[in-house]
Amino acid sequence: MRKQIVTGMLLLILLILPALLYLQINQSFRLSVAKARENAEREETAVARLVSSEILRSRSSSNADTLKAVRDVRQQLGFEHMQILFYKDRSPLSIMLSEENSFLLDSKERTSYLSDNEEMLYIVHPLDDHNTLITRSDFSEFYNMLRDQTASGLRFCLGGLAIATVLSLLISGRITRRLKTLSRSADAVRSGTPLALEPSGKRDEIGKLTNAFIEMNKAVVQREENLREDARQRQSLIDALSHEMRTPLTSIVSAARLIQKGGDMVEMREEMCDLIVKESRRLAEMDENLMKLTRMNGSELKTETFSMLEMAQEALAVTPDAVLTGEDSTVTADRDLIIHLLRNLISNAGKSGTLTPVRVTLHPRGFAVSDEGCGMTPEQISHCTEAFWKADPARTRASGGAGLGLTLCQNIARLHGTDLVIRSTPGKGTTVEFTLPLHPLEDSETSNPLS
Repeated sequence: MRKQIVTGMLLLILLILPALLYLQINQSFRLSVAKARENAEREETAVARLVSSEILRSRSSSNADTLKAVRDVRQQLGFEHMQILFYKDRSPLSIMLSEENSFLLDSKERTSYLSDNEEMLYIVHPLDDHNTLITRSDFSEFYNMLRDQTASGLRFCLGGLAIATVLSLLISGRITRRLKTLSRSADAVRSGTPLALEPSGKRDEIGKLTNAFIEMNKAVVQREENLREDARQRQSLIDALSHEMRTPLTSIVSAARLIQKGGDMVEMREEMCDLIVKESRRLAEMDENLMKLTRMNGSELKTETFSMLEMAQEALAVTPDAVLTGEDSTVTADRDLIIHLLRNLISNAGKSGTLTPVRVTLHPRGFAVSDEGCGMTPEQISHCTEAFWKADPARTRASGGAGLGLTLCQNIARLHGTDLVIRSTPGKGTTVEFTLPLHPLEDSETSNPLS
């Protein structure tokens, strides 16, 4: 790019500056020559008038008398810079024309001719059929001036070319240096090296490009961090899933082998069959919850306005033992997801070892699910929404849980712009509260209002 900038500026100088100087010098030369030609023509007119009168006064047609009359006129006028050539019947009386200028004798009327080779101005004036007056003026000073100005213009062009070269190198170097910095920064980002590029305070295009590059790098770094976190969570989920599936599969395989051995213990075979059914249901539930969890990450909320009381009554239809209290309210959210959320919270509370029915208390914009089970410590609360995490793995497996219920519930809450609030005391029970936010929200994917 630097070579292109320098070459372009030099070509611009070479095309424009010499052309402008050439036009200026030639214009000055033409004006000077035109003015000098006017003066020469006026002087020639005076010479021609006096020569004609002297020839008539002498009344002699000899060449000597004519030549003497011409000399007298020249001395009388004092035109030292002008030479007078006189031809009589095409024969020179004094100075002769050169062969290349002999064509001037063929002129039938007064005319002027500027000879570039001799740097002379010739004015041809036929006085009559026999006598021809020719004046020759020296214009060498104008040609010398033209040569001097041309030489000065050439030196000026060379100086301008040198200055343009230096300026173009400085300007292009400044531009390309900043572009090279961006290029090195791009190489660093590609190789995984942290970007060491300071924001530009300049408002030109490269400054804007620099700031845009920094913002782009920040977005790329953030996206990479998100991808790494997603990969970590995905790997953690896969590891946990593999661990969780190992126990029911082992139980199913062991029970199946015992049944294959046969025997007369009918009661044992029934127990093994019950175990296979229970563990199979647990695997089915785990698969269902995993599918819901996977689909929920890219799901779109289908919001609608509905009654919290009617929604809760529909959710509790599958768990008639739960107690519903509180006042009705109207909210805007994804009704199906809220039902799924409430049912998962009730199911999770029922597996807590509570001896009393699970309570569902409605309040404006949400509800709370409470139990009087074993409860959780603060540390357990901080992990309870992680996939496959269990406060009491032995008890949870015995009850058929897989550790995905609260994870699904937390994802549903976050899709609605909020989080679950969990309050628990060991030995006294747990309360999980869900409350829709006060301000209207929009889903990041669909821009649909949430509440």
